[in-house]
Amino acid sequence: MKQLLAILAIAVIFIANCRADDETCNKPNVHDYLDEILKKAREDLPDPIRLPPRSSFVELSDGVLWGLSNLTRLGDAKIECVDENSIIVKSKVTTDELKGRYTWQKERRNKSPHEGYVVFISHDFQAEVDTLIEKKNGQITHPQLQRFEISRFKDAKVEITGMGFFTWALGEMTTLFSGVFQRAIAHAVQGPLQEALQRQMREINLDCVKDYDFSKFCNA
Repeated sequence: MKQLLAILAIAVIFIANCRADDETCNKPNVHDYLDEILKKAREDLPDPIRLPPRSSFVELSDGVLWGLSNLTRLGDAKIECVDENSIIVKSKVTTDELKGRYTWQKERRNKSPHEGYVVFISHDFQAEVDTLIEKKNGQITHPQLQRFEISRFKDAKVEITGMGFFTWALGEMTTLFSGVFQRAIAHAVQGPLQEALQRQMREINLDCVKDYDFSKFCNA
C-alpha cells in the first residue's frame, strides 16, 4: 500500500504543462512521465557524441559514440521515503546498443606508423538514476538528479582493423581496448546525460502538487 501511494504521488509530480484544475492531474502514471522526461532528454543529447582521445599501447583519436538516441527506461521505478518531507525515485535506464569507434595509431622507428580502426559494440548498458523530491516551506521543489551511475557495461564486442604484423597481440589488444572503451564512454556519457535529465526536471510544472502532503504515504 505504501509503495502504491508513493507511485501515485510521484506520478502527479511528473506532470508537465498541466493546470491545477486539469483533468490529467487526476490520472497519474509515474512511468509515463518518466518516459516523457527521457524522451525530452534524448532530444538534448548529441548522437553521435565525441569520445576523448586515449593513450595506451597505441594512440587512440577521433573517437565517436552512437546510441544515446535510444535511451529508455528499464523496468519499474521504485520509491524510497526518506522522511515526511523528502522522497527518492529510483529508476534505471538502458539503450539497445552502444557503438563506438576510434582511430588507432602505433608509431614505428624510421617507418610510417601502423594505423587502423577499433570498433566497439555493447548491448549490455545500464545506468541507475536517483531523483530527489523535497518539500520546503510547505511547497514541493523541482525534482533534483541525486545520482547517475553507470551500473552495467560489459559483454562488449571489439573489432580491430589494420593489425598487420600485430596479429600476434590481437587477444591482448582486444581486452585492452575493451577496458579503454568502457572508461572513455562512461566518462563521455555521464556528464551530458546528467545535464539533459536535470534540465528536463527543472521544466516540470508543479501546480498540481503544490500542497501535496508527503506524510500520506511516508506513514502508510
